Amino acid sequence: MSRVDKTRLRAAFSRGAAGYEARAVLQAEVARRVESLAAGAAPRARRAQDVGCGAGGLLAALSARLPGLSATGVDLSLGMARLCRERLGPGAAVAGDAENLPFRAGTFDLVVSTSALQWVAEIDRALSEIRRTLAPGGAVCLALFCGDTLWELRESWRAALPAGVPAQTHTFLSATRLRSAMAEAGLPPASLEVERRVARHPSARDVLESLRAIGAGNAVAGRGGGLGLARAVGEMSRLYAERHGRDGSVPATWEIAYAVARAPER
Repeated sequence: MSRVDKTRLRAAFSRGAAGYEARAVLQAEVARRVESLAAGAAPRARRAQDVGCGAGGLLAALSARLPGLSATGVDLSLGMARLCRERLGPGAAVAGDAENLPFRAGTFDLVVSTSALQWVAEIDRALSEIRRTLAPGGAVCLALFCGDTLWELRESWRAALPAGVPAQTHTFLSATRLRSAMAEAGLPPASLEVERRVARHPSARDVLESLRAIGAGNAVAGRGGGLGLARAVGEMSRLYAERHGRDGSVPATWEIAYAVARAPER
């Protein structure tokens, strides 16, 4: 995993909160699949937590699908947590860290998380926190971007930098690493599937702008800026188009891992 600057990440997603759902089309599709997985894994769930709840779309869908569900979200972004509360009610979400969840042990019989855990600094700690807050026999359904996600962008960026300059790009954990981390946290996956999606964009700059618009920019700690960065972005864009462009567009690969697990019974 990357060294994540949580302050930068929190601010970026707060800036992108208002327009997130209109722009994050793939993330919405991922959430719909997790909704289906969660309803199948915990059809009688009464208390659910969404780690990285965003504007509350998944919690709203689960609440409509599972009668009597009490749903709570937690999000690092103040802006996202605020939108979730506006959507679902005053107590529906809190601002908090996935690596230090603000809930008592054994509180939830269902925990979900979509398109969020790729941003944590320590996946082992986040999974241990999820396990801690799960009631005995509770289900967890996760989806996160992994492996080769945005590999074209990361490769082009590394090639654009002068020799000896560290790339400082985000690193996405592999599905194999996710499986082992879940097992070590006491949540061995009952299922773990990987889906690969490729979106087409007019240019590399459009890829960057689409990420920034939803708050998913580079939040690696220690990353600088300035004129040198601007020049590198220009060179990256050229290389991206040269190496990966086709028919007036460039690809952006997304690799999504879907995992379902259950906490042990007492």
